[in-house]
Amino acid sequence: VQLPVTKMSVQLAPSVDPRMLRLVADLVEGLQAAQVSYCHWKSNEHLDAALQGLTDLDILVAGRDGAAVARVLADVGFKRFPAAPTASYPGIDDYLGFDRKSGRIIHLHLHYQLTLGEKLIKGYRIPWEDMLLANRQHDPRGIHVADPHLELVLLLVRVALKLQTRDRLFRGRRRPALGRDPLREFQWLAARVDRDRLARVTEPLVGAEATRRLIAFLTNAPTVGSLQAFRRSVRPRLATYRTYGALEARRRRWGRELWRRWRRWTRSRPAGTPSRRTLPHGGRVIAFLGCDGSGKSTVTREIASWLGWKIDVVPLYFGSGDGPASPLRQPLRLLRLVLRRRRRPARASRRVVGGPPRGWSRRILRSWWALTVAREKRDRLTLARRARNLGMIVICDRYPQSQIAGFTDGPLLSYWDDDPSPVLRYAARWEAKHYRAASTMPPDLVVKLHVSQEMALQRKPEMVAERLPRRIEAIRELAFPASVVLDIDADQPLEDVLRQVKETVWAAL
Repeated sequence: VQLPVTKMSVQLAPSVDPRMLRLVADLVEGLQAAQVSYCHWKSNEHLDAALQGLTDLDILVAGRDGAAVARVLADVGFKRFPAAPTASYPGIDDYLGFDRKSGRIIHLHLHYQLTLGEKLIKGYRIPWEDMLLANRQHDPRGIHVADPHLELVLLLVRVALKLQTRDRLFRGRRRPALGRDPLREFQWLAARVDRDRLARVTEPLVGAEATRRLIAFLTNAPTVGSLQAFRRSVRPRLATYRTYGALEARRRRWGRELWRRWRRWTRSRPAGTPSRRTLPHGGRVIAFLGCDGSGKSTVTREIASWLGWKIDVVPLYFGSGDGPASPLRQPLRLLRLVLRRRRRPARASRRVVGGPPRGWSRRILRSWWALTVAREKRDRLTLARRARNLGMIVICDRYPQSQIAGFTDGPLLSYWDDDPSPVLRYAARWEAKHYRAASTMPPDLVVKLHVSQEMALQRKPEMVAERLPRRIEAIRELAFPASVVLDIDADQPLEDVLRQVKETVWAAL
């Protein structure tokens, strides 16, 4: 097909919109300075949100500029995060960047070619890249965007190729074919095109019949039936651009759809096969340590959510308190809860913590608790190792250690190491073995949240003040010689703590 191409001179570093995130502005200016042929080719209706990091950036670049683009991305701080095999498409790379001022992760879809089509497989490669880049327009916000006439054609081709038999059967032929977001985008583009020019641009690409139907959509938005008719008229022109045959495409699409349904059903599992994006050079284990009142759980949750927006993240809780418990420990936790409610506060405050229990019944219960906790930590370490090996990021709330016994996620039965009873000695050594195993897989990054006693009590008044100094000092004493350790003053406001953590975590990826 002879494509209508309009020559366009290269523009150097236009001024950018001040609302654009600094990282995005650096990217745009870098592409301009390197004279890369590029444009933001779709979803320009909500370009503002993309430039502010609230939605993805979809940038098409000329294939010949691939090396220059890679240099620009490295210079401005974008990192490549390949999509999982069940979510990847030919000619599309995924890059993520961290904008320090806003604290947002920017997701860049870098398109070297127009890969589009059916849901989940995008089985067409449409060779309209040169035409799209040659006819790009300079947006006042400082970035090159697609010509709205070409963007409208591509939008309707994309939604038509995604149309499935189930849409016609379950939605009806007269129902609107476009969902809320595509309809808003269609209406935005329709208000910006000229009918005559649209016809001239469209006919060489999809033929006269498809062009006539497309022009009619400007008057009446497409229904399922009219969009299906448009699809029938456009497919003969696009048939030569298919990557897969009909049967192969259906097999691949159904396979990916079944896989996604399976992933949604097993989403509660802490680790498995990656389904989003991973680190190409290997995963990371990040552990957060801090005593009660340091904000550890809040910071851990915020960082997991921040990274999990676009990356495969596995959150793991290594404590034995309010987190998940194995079936072997559930009865003991219920018993512990009942006893705590019945115990008098004064008596509870006089209890000696960490000392060996008296009486065989107490010893049995303590051993049961400690050994099931050790087994849970062992299983979670196994999950962490597997996830890291697969390129995922493991976010750990606490981490097992063998340096300090009795608390701070250390072994609980160490006082029986030299006990006369061989049973008790065996239990202590079996437990210690699993805690020592944690030292063979140290975290890549350890974030220590240091809090003052006054601030900890202010945040959690129910804590016993006499125990706080020992717990605060224990966090300082824990050593991780093979890990990068970040010490943070947790007395600061949460926003300042999160900013420091995000910068360090991003540098570690």
